[in-house]
Amino acid sequence: MGGQNFVEYVLEFIRDLTRTQIGEEEYRPWVPFIGTMFLFIFVSNWSGALFPWRVFELPNGELAAPTNDINTTVALALLTSVAYFYAGLHKKGLSYFGKYIQPTPVLLPINILEDFTKPLSLSFRLFGNILADELVVAVLISLVPLVVPIPMMFLGLFTSAIQALIFATLAAAYIGESMEGHH
Repeated sequence: MGGQNFVEYVLEFIRDLTRTQIGEEEYRPWVPFIGTMFLFIFVSNWSGALFPWRVFELPNGELAAPTNDINTTVALALLTSVAYFYAGLHKKGLSYFGKYIQPTPVLLPINILEDFTKPLSLSFRLFGNILADELVVAVLISLVPLVVPIPMMFLGLFTSAIQALIFATLAAAYIGESMEGHH
C-alpha cells in the first residue's frame, strides 16, 4: 500500500508541475515527456550522490552519475529543444516562426540566439552542478575517508533533487512558452 501511495504522489507532482508550466488546456500530452525527464535526471543524479562512484577506478575510466557527462546533459537539452519546437509548430503551424520578429524585426538575431542559449544553459547548469557535487565528495573521501564526506553526500542528495526539478520545470516552461501567443 505504501509503494502505491508513493508512486501516485510522484505522478501527481509531475502532473501538477506540467499543468502549472504549460497550462490547464494543453498539459496532458506533455506529462509523459516531462515526467520522463524528471525521473531520469532524478535517478541519475541520486545514483551519483548516494554512491561515490568516482572512488572506483576502472581500466577505461571511472563510474559516475550519467548526468555527470556533458553528452548526456546536452542530449536531454536537445530533446527539450525538439519538444518545444514541435509543440509550437504543432499548435501554430508555420506562423510559429512569427515569434522571431516580435515585437520588431530588428530583434530577429536576438530571438534566434535565444533558442540556441536555452539548451546550452539547460545542459551546462545540470552538468556543472552534478560534476561539482561529485568532485567535492570525491576529494573529501580521498582526504578524510570516514565521517566528513557524509554531510556533503546528504547535501548532494538535496542538490540532485533540486536540479531534476529545475530541469523539468524549465523544460515545461519552454514548451508552454512555445504554445502561447506572443507577449
